Amino acid sequence: MYRKFARLILPLFIFPFGQVYAQSLVNETNSKENARSPSEKTMQSTSANSTGDRAVEVIDGAFGIRLGESFTPSMVARVLSQSQHTYKGAGATERRGTLYQIIPKKPDKRFQDYFIRTTSEGLIYAIEGDYQYEVEPAQGKKMGRVKYSRVIRSVCKSAVENLAEELQGRYGKPRGKGWDGEWFSFRQFSETSNKSLKLYANRCRTGLYSIIYKDEIVQRG
Repeated sequence: MYRKFARLILPLFIFPFGQVYAQSLVNETNSKENARSPSEKTMQSTSANSTGDRAVEVIDGAFGIRLGESFTPSMVARVLSQSQHTYKGAGATERRGTLYQIIPKKPDKRFQDYFIRTTSEGLIYAIEGDYQYEVEPAQGKKMGRVKYSRVIRSVCKSAVENLAEELQGRYGKPRGKGWDGEWFSFRQFSETSNKSLKLYANRCRTGLYSIIYKDEIVQRG
């Protein structure tokens, strides 16, 4: 399974209390290529997602891929693999769809691996991006397992917090947040739409974080 790992060069000095200077992040520049439907333009987020008088963006996809569309390989730069997977449809019924690992046409430097999940009808209901921090084996051994785990978690959590702040500026305040920033949940819904975005940092102790965009109505069918 293809994976392009980015190398993280850890600083040679540690700040008090084990804090490190997190690497600078590149701002995500996802542009919207297709016109939005009237219902999407007027869709209001929940009160928890309110940002005052400023309108929030609609959660409609990421990396140049839109939720709810019928997937075709031409939508992405490359399909790396595909496999069957099960998911919960309407009434919690178990259904079979397809999981694709892809290289998007509009990648984000804050993510390395990308996945698309489709329904049994081939509609995109979830888009995922993952990032895995790594250090040179010799450097990790020199630091020791405990210190290594603290440092890698600190860098990972810092990246997630910065990303969560950016997402809040785009989609409004998160509807939910895990203790110590373990996860952030954004949601927008109307009578005809129910879309969510979740940012996970619960595996930051191993240097891994993920983001998942989902269309709940498409998934339920």
